[in-house]
Amino acid sequence: MIFKDAGTVMPVWNVHRVDPGYIYIFESSGRYKIGKTKRTKDRLRAAKTWLPDMTLMGFKPFWGVLHHERLLHTGFANYWYSGEWFNFEGDNDARDLLLEGFVAFSDDNPDTNSINFTYWYNGEGMIEFQMAMQEQKLTLPKFQKQESAGQKKPG
Repeated sequence: MIFKDAGTVMPVWNVHRVDPGYIYIFESSGRYKIGKTKRTKDRLRAAKTWLPDMTLMGFKPFWGVLHHERLLHTGFANYWYSGEWFNFEGDNDARDLLLEGFVAFSDDNPDTNSINFTYWYNGEGMIEFQMAMQEQKLTLPKFQKQESAGQKKPG
């Protein structure tokens, strides 16, 4: 089982083994959906019904999946498009940061992913967006709208 030791705290790192799940990325028409799920097969099956031509970039297991997904949505707020969708058109470096960082996470070790996420997120400067959002006392949706002001939105 991928999510063994649920409810315990990881020694040394003090990561609580709660809220297990998977972060996923789908690509469709040059846009990327960053989401979370508890059940990968059900999520993929559902996504294929409303987005038959999408490409699955992967499912990665995490503890605190809601927290990690929210951090990703904050860290890439400049590229927010709509809902959980992000558009990196014109900025291949940011797109590559997301995709290469995501692919580097383990497919079966939520302990390692939950620890390595912190290093990646902070090391790439995404934490600055989290700090700015908190300083301005904005909700995530308001922060995304503010930061992505130049993005083309659905009509």
